[in-house]
Amino acid sequence: MRMRYKFLLAALLWLPLATAADVPSRQITYRQYLDKAQGGWLGKISGVTLGVPREFAETWPPSDISYFGEIPDHFSDLYSGDDLYFPLLIQICLKKYGTHPTYEQYMREWSDQLFRGKVWGANSIALEHYWAGIMPPKTGFPGYNGGHDIDAQIDFDSAGWVAPGMINQAAEIADHGGHIMCWGDGVDGSVMVAAMLSEAFFSSDVEQVIRRAQSVLPPNSAYRAMVDDVLRWHREQPDWRVTRQLLAKKYSSDSTTEESSAVVNGGAVLIGLLYGDKDFGKTVVTAMHCGWDSDCNPATAGGILGTMLGASGIDPRWSLIFHDTYENYCLRGLPRWLHISDIARETVEIGQKVILENGGHVSGAGEERVFSIPVEEPRTLARQEMYSDELIKRNRHEMQDHYREKLKLVTRNWQPEWQLTMASFENPPEVLADYFGRHRVLRAQPGADAVTLQRTVTLAAGKHHYLRVGVAHHPTILNEQTRRPEIGKWILEVQANGNKIGEFTVYTQGGQVVWEDPQFDLTPYAGQTVRLSLVGREKVSDTEFYMASESTYWSDAEILSLDQPEPWR
Repeated sequence: MRMRYKFLLAALLWLPLATAADVPSRQITYRQYLDKAQGGWLGKISGVTLGVPREFAETWPPSDISYFGEIPDHFSDLYSGDDLYFPLLIQICLKKYGTHPTYEQYMREWSDQLFRGKVWGANSIALEHYWAGIMPPKTGFPGYNGGHDIDAQIDFDSAGWVAPGMINQAAEIADHGGHIMCWGDGVDGSVMVAAMLSEAFFSSDVEQVIRRAQSVLPPNSAYRAMVDDVLRWHREQPDWRVTRQLLAKKYSSDSTTEESSAVVNGGAVLIGLLYGDKDFGKTVVTAMHCGWDSDCNPATAGGILGTMLGASGIDPRWSLIFHDTYENYCLRGLPRWLHISDIARETVEIGQKVILENGGHVSGAGEERVFSIPVEEPRTLARQEMYSDELIKRNRHEMQDHYREKLKLVTRNWQPEWQLTMASFENPPEVLADYFGRHRVLRAQPGADAVTLQRTVTLAAGKHHYLRVGVAHHPTILNEQTRRPEIGKWILEVQANGNKIGEFTVYTQGGQVVWEDPQFDLTPYAGQTVRLSLVGREKVSDTEFYMASESTYWSDAEILSLDQPEPWR
């Protein structure tokens, strides 16, 4: 009996070793991993730098641009650099919190390290919701946000770079994080890109990389269907322009504009990769010429092909011109000057943790390390996230109710007949005792949907009615990064029953704060009950870092009812 137990114990001890030995694995050296990670970062940098001057401006038929208009000597994230500083911020989160940061950890880093004025689109809305007490994944829900936007698609490249050949881990990181600012097809974009980047470490077959990444997407995904279409059109059409027009016809609201859609912009990325023939310049130029978000698309395509080729395989005229230099303006807490190669080294160190956590092995030390990574087949995501008008409407009402509830007491000590229904909580709204000569002044910063004050009033028949609003702007701020002044400015829009009846730009040359009292004619609404909305919109500028510089200031909002029209009328 004892001998039988000994044989059984020996068999049990041997079985796991046999099972582990039977699992196929792939090897990549430290130097190979670093070369490909650096190629990914460089490829994305090169693509976005090419496309920035044409962002949302690439014409159709396309321009004849085929290289940089002005050859850079380094990369700077100062203008439209979110394609790079968001993946860098995601990498910082993965390093600081491990490979599965919580939503709270992601959002805390975003809040601490980003300048609100340099965050756009769905990312911007998600951050505003977080400050207002709304947590992911609601921050990405349709109705709370756009849902299908491109933002997740350009943010989570790091998920693929830290998971070489581990397509399911890359998809998991991108799927979780992508729900911060997107939903459904928008998150599918982040998953698709991360999965392609993961596959690009071990495959030089562009179509195979695309097919394997596609297989991770949910079966009902519009993004998945788009991939099938683009692959088919590529087989049928030798000219990329025809495929681009087929993509536009099926997936864009018209043939030239669909700026934010992850699906149509993802199609542009695939067109660049498929028709680029693994030529880096041809790939990024084709992706840019497709239009739509014409800096993000060459950036994404360049990142994928750059990973496949490695930094050593990218044509030097697209890579060496940056001199391994990243100029950081947009992330707090990092040095002004970074080496792109150092960023890639951090990628590899995080990647080692991901490899070890998922059944891989590392032999050797330092630059002599060799990573053994288990081969895995793509697993299809099980989620089902379908859009409907009812869902969007319900979520939007829920979001608006949340803001109304948090803001309902703000105007109590200002003008209680007006209700503040929307504002940012980065700098929560408040009533100031004094502001440049006026008393009891409401200050509110534009948020996810501007600043909105509302009031319902019945205007007497037979009278002449005017709305007079006292407004001013924020004092000039000295930017801590650029050392340049940011001059306060914003746009006042007046609406009656949802219809715009007037607009006024609140701004003074040189930034000196001066109170102004624009008036708006309400006489056409005499004898009616009317819902008035005062909307303070940001005056968008890519050079601004602080949304506080666009804060709105209101001394009063008074309705004048007169027997005769005012003389100036």
